[in-house]
Amino acid sequence: MRVKTKLLPNSTFGWFGLGICITGVSFRFGREIPGFYLYLFCFSILSVSILFIFPPFFPKKWETNLQSFMIATLVFVLFANTNHVSEKRQTRTWFRSLLVDTCKHSHLSPLEQRIVIGLVTGSTSEIPRDFKEIAKESGILHLFAASGLHLGIFIGSLQFLGNLIFSKQRWISILLSLGFGWYYLYLLNFPVSFVRAYSFAFFTLVSSLLYRKIAVSDLLIISSAAITFFLFSDFLSIGFLLSFGAVFGIFYLKPSLDQMIFPHSKSLLKENLTLTLVCSLCSFPILVTYFHSFSYGGIWINYLLVPLAGILLPCIYITLFLQTILPVRLEVVLSDWIWTPVAYLLSLFLRIFQFLSESGRGYRIWEKESYLLVWFSLFLILILWFIYRWDFHKIKFFRWILPSLLVSFFPLGYFFPKKESLPVIFQKGKGYFTIAIEDRLFLYGTCSPYKRFELPNTNKEIQTILFESESCLQTVLRLKKKQNLPNIVWFDQNNSPFQKSMFMDGIQIQTSERLGQEIKKEFSLFRFDGNPKGIPSLLRSLKETEQKKIRETWKGFLILDFPLWKKKEAKEWIAYQKLLGISNAWKILIVEDQFEIPLLHDLTNPNLL
Repeated sequence: MRVKTKLLPNSTFGWFGLGICITGVSFRFGREIPGFYLYLFCFSILSVSILFIFPPFFPKKWETNLQSFMIATLVFVLFANTNHVSEKRQTRTWFRSLLVDTCKHSHLSPLEQRIVIGLVTGSTSEIPRDFKEIAKESGILHLFAASGLHLGIFIGSLQFLGNLIFSKQRWISILLSLGFGWYYLYLLNFPVSFVRAYSFAFFTLVSSLLYRKIAVSDLLIISSAAITFFLFSDFLSIGFLLSFGAVFGIFYLKPSLDQMIFPHSKSLLKENLTLTLVCSLCSFPILVTYFHSFSYGGIWINYLLVPLAGILLPCIYITLFLQTILPVRLEVVLSDWIWTPVAYLLSLFLRIFQFLSESGRGYRIWEKESYLLVWFSLFLILILWFIYRWDFHKIKFFRWILPSLLVSFFPLGYFFPKKESLPVIFQKGKGYFTIAIEDRLFLYGTCSPYKRFELPNTNKEIQTILFESESCLQTVLRLKKKQNLPNIVWFDQNNSPFQKSMFMDGIQIQTSERLGQEIKKEFSLFRFDGNPKGIPSLLRSLKETEQKKIRETWKGFLILDFPLWKKKEAKEWIAYQKLLGISNAWKILIVEDQFEIPLLHDLTNPNLL
């Protein structure tokens, strides 16, 4: 029997959870306002007083719901730890050491051992960097990050075994699976996706134990409220949004697609198809908004690999358990036999993954002009829920047009045209920033070996990388090999002893000019770091360059890359451009302004990986 999926909660406790969530959202965005806490506290006291002291203004049912809502607001203001600091969730040290020692007894290769540890701990730091990069571009990084998939498979496996052993005492199976699930959650140090998955499992299993059915809206809202109240720093984080976005699609959009795509089919292939589509659709606006990237090939890669991961993970759990309880005398004899199923499935998983990732990852990166795709994806999400909620899916027109729109959205989004902008301010990190102009990428500053970036998808494919710091050699050589770039130019002003070896690797060395200072037909680019001693030579170079311009369409760009404490001074350059003697032919850009972070990004933890 189909259950209507309403957005508002069905129970009084659900309204209490909604009050926690709404208050958490308002506090998240309003905490920087002076006196906001006092305003919120006074509003809560006033609302509770009106609802409980004065005669009811609403029907009894709504009155009870609103009372729960306002009590939750007051409880959050008084007792929630809104100063909770987000920490990187790291697996308990002794548990990780135990996994490493256990895997050493297997005949798996070092790479396979690291992947096994990454799958069990849900930590992307366990897998090699190159493998992690390919997994990200293939859209399956969630398999190696702490996600609800891991805990769902873990508790599901325990439930299956428990029901076989305690067939007549099902409550024992439920309590054991919840207990071990909580311990698994503790071992991984409570990552937000695991907390969400455990909340779902807890409320669903407990309600079934009490012969009750919990509405999906209550399940989502109460779980969100638990994270908001106890783990406030993780509320509205990337992990939170991706996790809840995926389950929102499963609860609210998948039934709609099931009724429109092969409505009479109950096959696993069809179920996996609709599941993959709704999860991809609901994660699309979040990934594009935060990372300006999306793996279109990840849709079909997930379609094929997630079911295999659902078989591989239980096999790994069982093997680790057997290896742990195995007597020392039998380790040499039985270890190879115990790990054989895992070795076979993991080898099959990696071979299929390698083939699929090489066949087409479909990884796209945009600049900030891609918000049209975000709004269209949100429109599809809303219309899919609306049509199912009001039974419009029974109309033949909607049964044809909506699946067609959804299926065509992804390939059309892949070829979405980009606005031509010159220059394209693409990436920024600690100590560096990049600018893409035409088919050239300028890399300014120093590079970290732990921070990777990719080439932007511009109208003209990047053919040349120009950089100035020796610390970027590893990054540039990796991009040269990966993208088969024909031209690499190193502006080395310090006469590095590595010039000869770099020249042998096909890197051009430029010592007579600084990066970006050469004159081109289309543009010229200058960077100034705010050093007062360099102002006279900078102004002189600007005038000389402008006099030598070749075309009328030539554009000049002055990039001000001042330290943070000189940011206000940098803005004064724009206000007093003519006073400084800089003509309007030069467009002044400030690095910090180009990478200004919106409020949502600043207040949440964007560290997904």
